[in-house]
Parts: sequence; C-alpha cells; structure tokens
Amino acid sequence: MGKKLNRTAGKLRIEALQNQRKERIVKAGLLLERWGQQERVPVIGDVESNETDSEFIEDQMTAEVVSSLTANQKHIVSQHWSQGHSAAEIAEMANQPRNEIRQTLAFVIEQVADKVLK
Repeated sequence: MGKKLNRTAGKLRIEALQNQRKERIVKAGLLLERWGQQERVPVIGDVESNETDSEFIEDQMTAEVVSSLTANQKHIVSQHWSQGHSAAEIAEMANQPRNEIRQTLAFVIEQVADKVLK
C-alpha cells in the first residue's frame, strides 16, 4: 500500500506543478497581450500610475523583458502582439520557417513567465 500511495502522491505533485506552469504561461501571454495593446494605443496625457500597483509593476517588467530581446526577437514580438499577425504571417513576411517564429514566441512567453511571474 505504501508504494501505491507514494506513486499517487508523486503524480499529484507533478500535476500540481504542471498546472502552476500552465497558469503562469497563460498569465504571461496575457501580459504580452496587454503590452501589445499599449504599443498599439499609446497612453496620451499624464496618467497617474501607482508604482506599487501590481499591474503597473507587471507591465514595467514585461516591457523590460521585451527590451532585453534581440532585434529580430523584438520585431517578431511586435508583429505578433502589437500588430496582431499570426506566426504563419510573420514567417511569410520575414521569409523564416514558421517553426522558428513559434519557438521565438514561446521563448518570449517563457521569459516573461520566469522573470515577471516568479
């Protein structure tokens, strides 16, 4: 009985960790969507942002992650989240393999999840 309980507990821990990772990836995607919206429609005028506001901090950290990317990665990120192009469209425009574009987008999501959503 002990071995079966240990296996079950191990499976539950793994499932819990996988679910946490999925939630972080989804949240990172939402942060990048919000970043893209801000790039599309810049804030006009003085908007008072509280620097202790969690959304403000997340947005700042997301922008920092994006600014730390290579020029090619920034271009792909901008094309996808700011201009709304799909990976296939970006690949066609950039004359790059679609899989490479998808990998870049996944890498950026992972970076935001790791650096913003610790």
